[in-house]
Amino acid sequence: MSSLILGPQKLLGLLELDLQGTVIFSKLEGDEKFATAADLVGRNFFSEVATFLNVAEFRQHFETFDNNPHSGSSSFMFNCDYEDGEVPVKVLLARLREDTKYPGSVLVYIKKADQCSSMAGSVPVEH
Repeated sequence: MSSLILGPQKLLGLLELDLQGTVIFSKLEGDEKFATAADLVGRNFFSEVATFLNVAEFRQHFETFDNNPHSGSSSFMFNCDYEDGEVPVKVLLARLREDTKYPGSVLVYIKKADQCSSMAGSVPVEH
């Protein structure tokens, strides 16, 4: 795999992909350790950007979402397998409105799962 991301940085943050997986926009955590956002635009997320070893499994989630055009959003837990271990993440996929410059594009937000669970504990529960 030919990755544009420098070093062992984990892929976390916000991306917008077209339906073929081409990066339209990116704002990743720790951008200073990544190629600049402009360098990612036009690259294929699945073959050139994602650094985790099980990217094919991630792509299946993306394609399943893409094949269900009536779904506006979807989220799932995922373990990104890197050479130095796995990182549990929560992934949100969301469609943008059709009147955008890239109709049918998908927002992909990847966040560490432990950040999600710590926020969930602070939400009051009514009985």
